[in-house]
Amino acid sequence: MARQVKEYDERYQEFLDAGQRLFYTKGYDQTSIQEIIAAVGVAKGLFYYYFRAKGDLLDAIIERSLAQQIAQLTPLVNDPALDAPTKFVRLFANLGAWKLTNKDFFLDVMRIIMRDENVLLRTKMHELGVTAVAPLMAQVIEQGVREGAFAVDQPADMAEILLQMGQSLQKVTTQLLLSAPQDEAAYAAFLCKVDAYERSIERVLGARPGSLPVIPREQIRMWLV
Repeated sequence: MARQVKEYDERYQEFLDAGQRLFYTKGYDQTSIQEIIAAVGVAKGLFYYYFRAKGDLLDAIIERSLAQQIAQLTPLVNDPALDAPTKFVRLFANLGAWKLTNKDFFLDVMRIIMRDENVLLRTKMHELGVTAVAPLMAQVIEQGVREGAFAVDQPADMAEILLQMGQSLQKVTTQLLLSAPQDEAAYAAFLCKVDAYERSIERVLGARPGSLPVIPREQIRMWLV
């Protein structure tokens, strides 16, 4: 029995790996189920043993990526030694550090995801991302309210709003990174967007001005190197 479960899980991951690779390189709409099956090297019927349709595979790919992020962020959110503003800043810093560590890979992926043919992939990633991360951010906001650092009546709603704002910032800054020359003008444009986002976060949360530098300035410089 254990051997069968292991084989099932391994094959499932193979479908996710193949689907992710093809969706990123060809686009979701341009990738057929038959191409995914061929990449895995199995009989056609096996795909439908795991997934009802291509959309189910896309959801599973995004959910796997989000689960990995949540596993990384949860210990930070639950750390009793940290106050809420520190946790809030580190949530963003940790994600930014991972992207910088894998900078070339991240930018290559973003070039693909930003293509017009990948609009559905982007939309699903954003929607599922908010759903997955919002509870963790709401937990931090609730702690901040208890500590007197934040003044928010509806932490869950505020978490969703802040994440949607963050995705808007990521879209704009990604476009800057992919299109603008890497010079002082690019740095100034990037910094302007980040400053506006940080001030907006502080106002929404009722936090002290300058208390939530969610994107370290040294990280911005490193993106433009």
